[in-house]
Amino acid sequence: MSEGNQLTAFSGIPFSPAALAKPKREDKGYAPRLQLVSTGSSGLVEKGVSVGNYGLVDGDNVSDLGDSLTIIPLVRLDKAVDFSDSEEVVSAFGEDNPEFQRIKGEVDENGYDSGCMYGPLFLAFLVETCQFVELFLNNKSGRNVADDFNPFLPIGKEVAESLNVEPRAPQPVQLTSVLLPRKPSKKTRHKWHAIEVAAHEGPLNVAEPPSQEALQKACDNFVKQSIVEDEDRDR
Repeated sequence: MSEGNQLTAFSGIPFSPAALAKPKREDKGYAPRLQLVSTGSSGLVEKGVSVGNYGLVDGDNVSDLGDSLTIIPLVRLDKAVDFSDSEEVVSAFGEDNPEFQRIKGEVDENGYDSGCMYGPLFLAFLVETCQFVELFLNNKSGRNVADDFNPFLPIGKEVAESLNVEPRAPQPVQLTSVLLPRKPSKKTRHKWHAIEVAAHEGPLNVAEPPSQEALQKACDNFVKQSIVEDEDRDR
């Protein structure tokens, strides 16, 4: 990656900490979802993705990508989602957003039975398929490794100056999965796989690198979901 591809630091994402919760919109063209199938209870198992493997969900299309792949992380947002109301899905961004904290509290107190989830949301370039994807680390094991991505995120010139560090391009990450040992106190029918994060080793062969224009557009579109527009504030 060239210096021109240095986009946004994880510490300088351009969204307002005061962003309000808003209904999820389906017409903004977000990137496909990358998801580790952690247990046999995942709905992706019925769609052909093996437990312990990564699935790529693009609309109705689901692909099994295996248990190891390479991504280039680009942007991080902190997201909370409330699915408890069947009429309206509510999303909130930023840990100092009161609505984010409300949703987080529901998860921490009542688990996923609350209909809520939260965690870091990453935009990344998936090397194997040469496309942009979203990775939402919305369970406990995912949140535990979220900061492992930080050293691989880009730092742009302005943010680098504010932090007194050198700008850097995004760095490739190798994602694998690990089978976690069961806790004696937990009774579960399923084994649990978690994400492992490591630096990609060896040459990086990207068949179709994105253009600077495509890269910037993908990042702008990703960040857009965290910005509350005027009509949302009037709800």
